[in-house]
Amino acid sequence: MAIDAGYPVETEVFGVTYERYALQKLFARLVRSQGWKTVLEWPASGAKAMPGLYSLGFALAGSAVTLVDADSTAVRHWRDLGLEHRLELLDSRQVGEEVERGRRWDLCWNFLVLPTAPDPAAEIRRMAAAAPWLMVVHVNRFNVGFGVHRSVHRWYNLPWTHGELPFFSPYATVDFLEKNGGTEAFWGVVDCPPWPDSLGFRDVRLHRRGNTVEQWHSPYVKALQEGNLPGWLSAVYALERLPLPKALKLPYAHLFYACCRMTHD
Repeated sequence: MAIDAGYPVETEVFGVTYERYALQKLFARLVRSQGWKTVLEWPASGAKAMPGLYSLGFALAGSAVTLVDADSTAVRHWRDLGLEHRLELLDSRQVGEEVERGRRWDLCWNFLVLPTAPDPAAEIRRMAAAAPWLMVVHVNRFNVGFGVHRSVHRWYNLPWTHGELPFFSPYATVDFLEKNGGTEAFWGVVDCPPWPDSLGFRDVRLHRRGNTVEQWHSPYVKALQEGNLPGWLSAVYALERLPLPKALKLPYAHLFYACCRMTHD
């Protein structure tokens, strides 16, 4: 499909390529350990890259994935990768109706939704109605690049649009989940390469462009299609998986994940 010349095109940078690889590896481990066969990404919006692709790792691990309000370009990539048999698409109204009829998934998760949710507690209740297990993946505020990113917003007089700061801490996020009915909560780090998280200068460019990206290009999806993932991904991932305490990884972890089982009356 040709890209319209008038549409801005955003190519995912190498850091996003590694992020997708690391998340794929994490999701495969979680599927093996938790036995999640059905996964609901609600909403499938994403925040830092092409939306609708974050659950690819679950599908590649064998789970059936349902995406809510997924981007049409991303859906085309799922089909290009031959994963349409593991993909279901619903909009927000449809998934609400499915839940009301009693449908449940094994896991409901989302990427960077709680920080900007108008009512995070209501978001958790909505997710809990759909699955016994919840997971959120957020940017880690303890990464050395996070403070630089905050400073760049101040230097360029840009509004901080990324959400409430407590949700960028794994400790505060787990505490929030537990206060809202979560049990058996655990967290971990992911996307831990030897470079700092986004320093914010790409943010400046996107802000000045109005934060509109009509077309995305994902080198990671292209590499998956060709069956030729770059060797540097596995080399960096070997460093990420060094058996260090989580607290020691926080200064260079880009993301963290927090999971819990939800209690119901």
